[in-house]
Amino acid sequence: MTGRALVVGTGLLGRHVRDRLTSAGWDVVVAGRRSDVATPSLTEAIRVARPSVVVNAAGEIWRPEPDRLAAANVELAGLVVRAVAEAGVGARLVHLGSSLEYAPQPPPTALTEDSPAAPRSAYGRSKLAGTELVRRLAARHGVEAVVLRLFNVIGAGMSPVSVLGRTVNRLVAAHRTGTTAHLELTDLAQYRDYVDARDAADAVLSAGTARQIAPGLFNIGSGVTRTAEELVRALAEVSGVPYRLELRPPATAGARSADGDWQRADTRRAYTVLGWSARRKLPETLLGIWQAAESHPFPGHPAQEASTP
Repeated sequence: MTGRALVVGTGLLGRHVRDRLTSAGWDVVVAGRRSDVATPSLTEAIRVARPSVVVNAAGEIWRPEPDRLAAANVELAGLVVRAVAEAGVGARLVHLGSSLEYAPQPPPTALTEDSPAAPRSAYGRSKLAGTELVRRLAARHGVEAVVLRLFNVIGAGMSPVSVLGRTVNRLVAAHRTGTTAHLELTDLAQYRDYVDARDAADAVLSAGTARQIAPGLFNIGSGVTRTAEELVRALAEVSGVPYRLELRPPATAGARSADGDWQRADTRRAYTVLGWSARRKLPETLLGIWQAAESHPFPGHPAQEASTP
């Protein structure tokens, strides 16, 4: 099945979703991520494009000021639902949520869609508020909506503010100057579930085309947990660049992320209902990140919005 899709957001997720839909033969229209865009403007864009699927891939994570989080992760999410409803073209909405909407759980617990949604971080609270608003407005206005709770999405073009984005930039710079890359990382034993951005984009395609999407909320992750140190070392090894990794102690003794030390996705619902599962293994993901960065004319990418940490 192919058709036309309108993608809201031009950051890491938006670009990968656009590329995946295009490669699948879809006609893709891209709308910017500005959270101050008026509802009538987006409504008119949807009316003109007449998409069968609208994807909300916009959001804010790297600038955590409360007003930015509220505008990008809550208000914009509501705006998109209203625009889809007012356009009246019968488009399905795919909204990208976050695993950080869940309450922290102890290892080796795998988070299901029925796990408690009680985030501790400001980012997680804003994403949960956005998800709840999308589902509430969609039910009220008769919009067919599906929410994908993405775990830690990694892939080519990550923000330099992220751990892997910063790491790959330093590796590229060292590679081009023939020096040893000095990598730094805060020494926190936090385990996270990392999923390839291309697999996340595959999930969007599956959600947009599936005949059945009830109950409309799905975890999208790899089902494997790793530490940031594992990823940084693995990326450095893939690059072949000599490196030295400095593990720095946390700024505060015993400090831990507000989101907890452990996260792992249970994705059985996505597989059963959408027919989706993560296909790419970590070496393939890291090789793709390195090759994309190495071929970029200058190290680094502009900071982008992202729906996941």
